[in-house]
Amino acid sequence: MTIGSTDTVKNPNPLPGNPGTVAPKQVKEFNEAVNRSTTSNDSSQHSQDTSNSQPIILARRPPIPAHTLSQDLTCTSPTAQQQANAFVDPALRDVASGKTKLAKNDKGPAVEKMQEALQAAGYKLPRFGADGKFGDETVNALKKFQTDHCLKDSGRLDKQTMEQLSIASTKFPEYGKLAADGKLNTTIAVGYDEPEKNQDGWHKTATKEVISGLTKQGYTQLDPDKAATDKSMEALFKSAGIDPAVAKKDQATYFVKTFKYDGKAQDITSTVKKDVTSVVKLITPDTPGAKDQFAKAMSESEMVIYAGHGRYGSGPDFDDIKSPKGNFVIGKPYEAGHVTLNPGKTDLQKTAMTKDYQLMMFSGCTTSRYLDDLRAVPGKDSKNLDLVVSNTETYWDKYGGNALQMLDGVTKGQSINEIKAGLEDTNKEPGKTQIWKVAGFDDN
Repeated sequence: MTIGSTDTVKNPNPLPGNPGTVAPKQVKEFNEAVNRSTTSNDSSQHSQDTSNSQPIILARRPPIPAHTLSQDLTCTSPTAQQQANAFVDPALRDVASGKTKLAKNDKGPAVEKMQEALQAAGYKLPRFGADGKFGDETVNALKKFQTDHCLKDSGRLDKQTMEQLSIASTKFPEYGKLAADGKLNTTIAVGYDEPEKNQDGWHKTATKEVISGLTKQGYTQLDPDKAATDKSMEALFKSAGIDPAVAKKDQATYFVKTFKYDGKAQDITSTVKKDVTSVVKLITPDTPGAKDQFAKAMSESEMVIYAGHGRYGSGPDFDDIKSPKGNFVIGKPYEAGHVTLNPGKTDLQKTAMTKDYQLMMFSGCTTSRYLDDLRAVPGKDSKNLDLVVSNTETYWDKYGGNALQMLDGVTKGQSINEIKAGLEDTNKEPGKTQIWKVAGFDDN
């Protein structure tokens, strides 16, 4: 027998085919047995010359796979809470139930949602991204995920892998920070839309939809003129922490309601589970100094929601596209000649952003282009700024609904996955597409 034969060690049990299930103790025992079976060249030669000697049994160490589970990683079964809170996209429910599997060369929405889940779980697809095609890049990322989670690295998405992936990819806004003081302060801003012939701009319709929707969600509109004579209105202003005189002066519209979080997110503390006062400030093109009031919201509101034109990726706008007065400029437009902007620093660069945690949503065509500029703000990063932005075709008749969907999802304590799925469902329309992107949510 020569060194390099394929005979195996007699005493220890062989390692399982899936390295992700190997316990450190078993690895140690196997390696010790291999070492015991290995002799020096001299003893090997001697054994070959001595007919009475015991045979030397040699072993090849099993090949090391491309993705090897660290021996320090402890594999544990998902908890009941993790399983209950995990989000499974509708496109992947058949996989989650065990009815089907996804494998290399598959295509379609289910593959795209699997790719999005991998990315959300921290497994990058730098070359092709979530393109809906199950290629080698996706196979390798899925295998890495499987070995990291003590699963057989088959490169296929099956029921067991789906369970772990849904848990790993489910992210929550940092509710404990949003409502740490017992209040959730939100600014909803509706941007300007140019009127068409015989029709007002769509921002008028979107504004009405937001006001009606807030009422349906249980919000009460604050009236500063009644605060001095109506005790219940005075109490509402007090609970919101708003001075009626200030509200009357800025002429924005305020709403308030009280709610409780259900505690699904792990960072929802016992304090946050108590009554939370949700205060919403609505800014529209008809609000005096809308741009300045929006800048103030960007600098201090815990949640900022903008619904309106993206102005070729340059930023929210509260007046006509040819006027620079109402533009809150975040970055350069991707195509010149359409938007008139003031020279010099952008409005974002001139805004002193809070270091506290913020959640922002921008619903409008090309608002995904705000991501890089917002990520570049000094002192703001994935630890204190989470973002939801839209891309491709966004429609005015959906803007108010998008803002309401976002607010409702947050007050219900939903995961960002569930909120995003709700936004996608709200915007389903034959022949029209809206893509939502999220950024951050990786420090929960």
